[in-house]
Amino acid sequence: MWCCRADGRPWPCADARLLLKAEFDEDPAALTIYLAGLYHEAAHDLYQLNPHDGPAPRELFERFVAWGPFRRPIVDPPPEDRA
Repeated sequence: MWCCRADGRPWPCADARLLLKAEFDEDPAALTIYLAGLYHEAAHDLYQLNPHDGPAPRELFERFVAWGPFRRPIVDPPPEDRA
């Protein structure tokens, strides 16, 4: 579950990401909303299958959402000291 049908890797694989970027090229906000929804579904499904050994929420976020058009670091770096 949540594996690519073409190559068996965790979805979205590199090819799926390229296809999604092309499909949502005109509306990057919609891509982000779509990916967030899939993140939620995957977290639910994977937890139901294996609540003890499944991927951590952060891993799923990186896999589903963080690569999208509005990506930012999870933790902002500290500001530079401009003395």
